This record gives sequence, structure tokens and C-alpha cells, in this order.
Amino acid sequence: MKPKVLIPQRWRDPEIYREAIDILNSIADVRYISEERFDEQLAEAEGMVGYGVGEEILRKAPKLKVVARYGVGYDDCDVEALTRYKVYLVHTPRVLSDAVADLALTLILACNRKIVKADKYVRERWAKEASGYSEYGTDLKGKTVGIIGLGRIGYEVAKRCVKGFDMKVIYYDIRRNKKAERELGAGYNSLEEVMRNSDFVSIHVPLTPQTRRLIREEHLRLMKKTAYLINTARGAVIDQKALVKVLKEKSIAGAGLDVFEEEPVPLNDPLLSLENVVLTPHIGSLTREARKTMALCNAESIIAVLKGNIPPPNVIPEQRGMIFRK
Repeated sequence: MKPKVLIPQRWRDPEIYREAIDILNSIADVRYISEERFDEQLAEAEGMVGYGVGEEILRKAPKLKVVARYGVGYDDCDVEALTRYKVYLVHTPRVLSDAVADLALTLILACNRKIVKADKYVRERWAKEASGYSEYGTDLKGKTVGIIGLGRIGYEVAKRCVKGFDMKVIYYDIRRNKKAERELGAGYNSLEEVMRNSDFVSIHVPLTPQTRRLIREEHLRLMKKTAYLINTARGAVIDQKALVKVLKEKSIAGAGLDVFEEEPVPLNDPLLSLENVVLTPHIGSLTREARKTMALCNAESIIAVLKGNIPPPNVIPEQRGMIFRK
């Protein structure tokens, strides 16, 4: 009898997910997650593709061996509980860098050239006004982008800024990135210096206890009045109330945000009433190529565990080297 593996309903899209499902079907009984039968499904599942997993789910899944996190970050998973229950947590590093970096650049461009305002103007006012549109942007050439977290994704953002737009790069990280310094001329700075000296600040750190609300009001107050804050990492890296405050005061030029402290964003969130922000619904990895590769990565990791090849590829750092057997 094949082991049971649960996959999300979104994997019903055959164009993107078929190959991953075929791989899983080769050794497993694959079932789509059902809200109505979820507890019953958990009781028999040995593998699962999902998002947040904690104690409540683990108690109902005695046979579970591996959870595949559909993404890079896993701050919504209880790593301590997963380890205690001897369940591997795997994720999809290295496959999202291009997609997320592209979105970060999209937000930089959309903020700088005020694309949302321009689109609204064309739809509502252009034909009625003889004076024309006069929301100025700036040339990117020669401007400084500050990268907070110069890992894989941050490096790709920096590379696009330098090679595509002839921008300067400064960065802050807990460790130096010699490759970026050598190949892109990136300059290592303190967090405060990055905030103070950048025309665009782009955030690319994981959410950890150390990075939660890393960017506070005092940091935002250091930014140039003409500068933009871009976040495609995790919403809770920024003190969102403080960000709303400085945006309302126009202490900075604006922000481009793909991630938020609460998701989905409540309809009464003050961010939604601000004109100097560009907002997207956490779509950093939402390209066909990235999602297909993520699904394949998940499938390969689950199969490794089910075949006894442990620890599996792409296991989270906290569980590397651990041998779990059930």
C-alpha cells in the first residue's frame, strides 16, 4: 500500500504542477487537501505540502514524516514541535531568487515613476484635463540602492540595479558578501548608514526573532525625504505602524510592499488609504517558472524521505544532520 501524501488544491493547475504530481504518484497515493476531511486525511498522511504547521496539526498526524514548505521562509512553522515529533521540514531555497528580485525591481520602478497614479490618471482624468500629468520621477542611473540582507535574493536585486540601471549598491548584513563587493562594487555599511544614504532601500532578510521589527521608526526617520522603502521579504521585519506614520507625514517619498504584518491585509488597514504606496498581495514567487520548480523541489524532498534517504535535500538548517525514523 502506497504512503499517502497531501497536496494543496492549487496544484490542480495541470500546466504548472503536473510533473511534480506525476513524480509523487510514482511511489505515493496523492490526495488534495480537503477542508471537510482534513483531520481524517492527517491521520493517514506520511507527507504533506503546506504552509504553517504546528502542534495542533502534528498531534493529528501520527504517521507524518515530512512537511514540504511551499516557499523559502518557514517562520509560520513550529520548528521545535516538528523536530520533537520527528517530522522533517523542507523548503525551496535557491529557486525563488529571480522571481522575487524581479518583483523588487518592479516595485522600485513603479514607486519611482508613480505608475499606479499614472494609470489612474489615464483612466479617470487625462481626457478631461488640458494641463496634463506632472508627477515627476527620477532617473535611476547613479542613484543608490541599499540592500538589507545581501543573500541570494538580495544579490540578484543588486545585480539588476548595477548591470541594468548603472546604480550604486550599499548593503547591510550580519556577514560580508565578498562576491557582491568584488563583482558589483557593493559597499558594506551599518544598518543606519544604509537607511541614511540610500535612494531606495530594499529588504531581503528572513523573519527571525532577531529581524522581527528590525526596521523601526528611528530607522525610517533616517531615510531621505526622497527615498523609497521596498519590502519583498516578510512584513513583520518592519514596524508597520511606524511606516504608516512616516508615510502619512511624507517623511519619505513612499513604499513598495509585497508583504505585510497581517495577511491578507484588512480592508480597514491605513496603508490602503495612502497614495504614496504600491501594494501587491505577496506575489514574489508568483511566476510559472518559479512555482513549477518549487513544486518539483517539494516532490523530490518528500520522495527522498519516503524512500528512506534521510536527511532529505532542502531540509531546513535547524534539522540538517538529524536522522528521524518512524
